[in-house]
Amino acid sequence: MGRARRLTAEDYQQRQGIILSLEGPERFEPGDYLARGVQDEEWPIAEESFRTNCEPIGEADAEGFFPYHAKDSVREACQIFEPFTVQRGNGDILSGKAGDYLVRSGNRTAIVDQAIFLKSYRPIVESE
Repeated sequence: MGRARRLTAEDYQQRQGIILSLEGPERFEPGDYLARGVQDEEWPIAEESFRTNCEPIGEADAEGFFPYHAKDSVREACQIFEPFTVQRGNGDILSGKAGDYLVRSGNRTAIVDQAIFLKSYRPIVESE
């Protein structure tokens, strides 16, 4: 479960259309969502992606953040043991450290810090 709030035109002006995620600068548009993770790290989620893949599950707090979870909670993940970069389709270039995880959900790829990954994800145990 994460927390998110909708990004506004004022956010766009204040942040110059950029969220400084742990992995690097990521562009956003008003109407997209600002997500916060287990260590208060931030990243943007495109409006269409949020609507398609996420579901609000509670009320907003004083800052406007509400809890949400992914509709499809299965992710593919691979731990990378050397520093690496990923270029997204929109041109954003994200950087991972040795030990971070490359995580894919549908057509979205993200880099997740190793410590955050271990707090936020759990493996699927397949029954025989």
